Amino acid sequence: MPAQDELFQLIKCLTPSEKRYFKVNGESNSNYMQLFDAMDKQTDEYDEELLKVKNAKKPFVKYLSAEKKQLREQIMKQMRAYRSDSTVDNKINELLQDEAFYRDKGLKALREKAIAKAKELATKYERFYLLQEILEKEIAYVEEFEEKNVTNPVLALIAEWKDILIKQQTFLELWSNNKEIFAGYRSGEDIKDEYFINRMRNAIKEVEFYRARTIGSFRLQRAFHRAYSNYHNVFMEDKLSFESTVCEYQLFQEFPQFKLESSHDYKVCLSNLVSRAQSAGKEEEFLQYISELKKLPTSSFNDDGEVFQNVYFLEHLYYINKGNFHQAESLIAEIERGLNEFGQKINKARRLTFLYNIMIMYFLMHEFKKCTKWADEILSDKSEIKQNVTTITKVLLPIIHFELGHHDLVENLTRSAYRHLKNKKRLHEFERLVLHYFKEMPFSVDNDSFYKSVLSFQDSLSQIMDDPNQKILLGMEELKLWCISRTKGILMSEQLAQQSQ
Repeated sequence: MPAQDELFQLIKCLTPSEKRYFKVNGESNSNYMQLFDAMDKQTDEYDEELLKVKNAKKPFVKYLSAEKKQLREQIMKQMRAYRSDSTVDNKINELLQDEAFYRDKGLKALREKAIAKAKELATKYERFYLLQEILEKEIAYVEEFEEKNVTNPVLALIAEWKDILIKQQTFLELWSNNKEIFAGYRSGEDIKDEYFINRMRNAIKEVEFYRARTIGSFRLQRAFHRAYSNYHNVFMEDKLSFESTVCEYQLFQEFPQFKLESSHDYKVCLSNLVSRAQSAGKEEEFLQYISELKKLPTSSFNDDGEVFQNVYFLEHLYYINKGNFHQAESLIAEIERGLNEFGQKINKARRLTFLYNIMIMYFLMHEFKKCTKWADEILSDKSEIKQNVTTITKVLLPIIHFELGHHDLVENLTRSAYRHLKNKKRLHEFERLVLHYFKEMPFSVDNDSFYKSVLSFQDSLSQIMDDPNQKILLGMEELKLWCISRTKGILMSEQLAQQSQ
């Protein structure tokens, strides 16, 4: 991304109050401030040539590259000042800087107060890594000024330091194992692969080892429950994953200071809870938690993006699953806006799933022409993310074009899907069935043979879906609904509406 685009995005991401602070505290007639105003006036995309033309007589144009650099530096300098008192970490670090200043000036009483206040904050909000530094400073202070026997107070502080060290090490172990589990889930790895299974089991065993150490600590218990929630999510144990996320949610209620101080983390927890509730079939809880998430105030681009990518994603999916396609489609304009506005915030896996859900919505509505737009967007992504989405999109594409009467495209699309499936290392029974179906019956036979073939495919698919030893994969439900619509003439949307009653 060109540097000027990054600067433009930086300016556009500032809130009105942040822009006001920057302008009040900056040099009002400076070149960089004039450049700021000029760039801020551009709306959708940065156009440097247009900026030069409109501001040809202004001095910043002559040295534009240097002025851009200064503008970026000034924005970040002011934003550091603007946010300096907004986080616990900043407050603690400022107190530690104060302590160093008081020490140099020989201001003993003020130095002691700075250490005490920093320790109080770090303890309350469990900043273990900062507590180690604070305790080191406290030990140095005691050694310097304690008039009686210094051994006992120093030993007591060393014991505190060791306890904090254990907590920090425990947190890092829980955090790293949770990240490994989450990465396995996000990467869409094969849950039947023995190596992957053993990796996940070893990670959760290490998490379980630290259970007793987490008692009484918000951060340690939260890391513990998040690891279990993600672990159960990997293996599609939806109810267990939901229960672990409920435990994390309850922690925020038990430790309200973290609910306020870590509002972003609380939103993430609620978002996960909404998702897990939906997967576990907890409809009442789903509606309860999504309502709470919508009501929470947002104060930053990051928060706005987080709420968008979770609320709209899950709400849209909920309406699809309920067969309420009018409500689901009414969200598309807002989803498209959000995908554009928060593009840099939304991870690629979530974006692809957004696109997939919209494609499936139109597929179930028999709006096959609209399907093609979203299918093409999915397949234009060449990353290795969400391969299951890519696979089922390739499987559905011949059907979509068959329904549109594009018989000249269907054969090539069928071959492409066939090659894609055949090149996979491990195939689920559903994928084997699709592979066989594509090989034996491209969409070019007469109506009677086509009907029999679809009916045979439907029966085989039902057997797989009824088998308790088989996992339900992406696309299986949709293909079954399509088969029924073809063999019995019942629209897929009507079938879903009947199922949700």
